[in-house]
Amino acid sequence: METFQRLWRNEYFKTVITIILIIAIVFGFWLGFQAALGTEYPALAVASTSMLPTLNVGDLIIVQHVDPAYLNANYTTGDIVVFKHPVTGKLIVHRAVKKELRNDVYWITTHGDNNPPGADENFPEQNLVGKVIVKIPFVGNFALLLHSQGNVYLLIFLIILIFIIILTFPFTTEDESEPVKEEKQTEKRKRLFGKIDVKTVYVLILNLLIISFAIFSLWGAFTFWQPGADPPQAVTIRGMYPDLQYHESFKNSHNYVNGTILSQGFLTYKIDDCLLNGSVRQGVPTFSWLQFSILILCIVDVWTLFDYLMERRETEQQEVLSEPKAL
Repeated sequence: METFQRLWRNEYFKTVITIILIIAIVFGFWLGFQAALGTEYPALAVASTSMLPTLNVGDLIIVQHVDPAYLNANYTTGDIVVFKHPVTGKLIVHRAVKKELRNDVYWITTHGDNNPPGADENFPEQNLVGKVIVKIPFVGNFALLLHSQGNVYLLIFLIILIFIIILTFPFTTEDESEPVKEEKQTEKRKRLFGKIDVKTVYVLILNLLIISFAIFSLWGAFTFWQPGADPPQAVTIRGMYPDLQYHESFKNSHNYVNGTILSQGFLTYKIDDCLLNGSVRQGVPTFSWLQFSILILCIVDVWTLFDYLMERRETEQQEVLSEPKAL
């Protein structure tokens, strides 16, 4: 027991244990995610342009297990599914356009929204991974970057570097005495230029960053080279309104969008495409970074206000206790 207590007082030991716990939590979350959605691949990054404009390169798609019997198969309203290619084993995301029962086995035909007529894929239900229930813009690009071997080496190097820094400069001290605590309390009340509380400055900067991201999620667009795309290419991440305009401008002989329908949900929005033949092609519920940003902004500001009120109340109580009492 004494040996363990000595080890626990060692900052390097604490750092290693913390890193192991973080890794265990990440793996535990991933396994729980797999169990909750009933599939081996609950989250995937879109790497190709075969589903444009419904799915963009760099979208992160959330996949849920689905019984083939309940799968909706249609060229415009069909479910978007992920399946393993019968020959290559490669994971492919396309729209289910047809299904038929052969000898008690469902065979599913899929078609990419941006593929020419006749470019269909056919596979048995055993190859079905699941259907796409939501997409999260932007973040799939981080996973795609790791498709490049050079980027993987760079990531490994950065992880090792961070690990060395953590071991070399522990972020906590062995013992924290009362004077240190008082010093930290005084530090919190430091003021910038003698007027503004430093803590207030941090909150203002955080508010500015969240608001900037919210604005970008509405009107922003950014193009960059994506080596993890299939094939490697320049890709653009778009806010909601640029994405809506992108849908409306998508016109070619086999994928002519004649108009769009934008609908909002809780933390999501959806863009449906009106095609030239009059049919409406169903989009995918898309995670709304705007709504998420507003939610986080409210939480940060309410928490800051609550913290301020508690500090003020504590200060008032201390002032009352320090007042001299009449005999």
